[in-house]
Amino acid sequence: MKTIANEYETLEAIKKAMAMYELKKADKDHVATPRYVVEDIYSLIDIESFKSLWFPFNHYDSLFKLRAEELNLKYKATHIFDDVGNDFFTTEPPIDCDLMISNPPFSQQNEIIERSFQLIDEKKNKVICFTISALDSRN
Repeated sequence: MKTIANEYETLEAIKKAMAMYELKKADKDHVATPRYVVEDIYSLIDIESFKSLWFPFNHYDSLFKLRAEELNLKYKATHIFDDVGNDFFTTEPPIDCDLMISNPPFSQQNEIIERSFQLIDEKKNKVICFTISALDSRN
């Protein structure tokens, strides 16, 4: 039975989804990775050979995360500055994480690369995947 409270909750959820959509549309750092690219990457790196994955820059609709779910892979998905305190620069990778893969915000790619290599040096990650253009950054 629908009640006024249910209707209100539904309306609030719709408003929140619309606000998130508008925010994401305006966010120049968020460019979704197409499914075929995720599938090609997963195939190239033999994604199923990794024990534990970390997706540190993933929105709720990330195809990295959604494809991992389809493959029943063990993973942790966070976003660089989400509302539950998963700031990439202070969050530790999951225990036994052996792959960090994601599509990071472009405006902070150099800081993200530095933090990523720091995690490797600390033996908290073994493999990191970046785009060639990120690694070729002159900034």
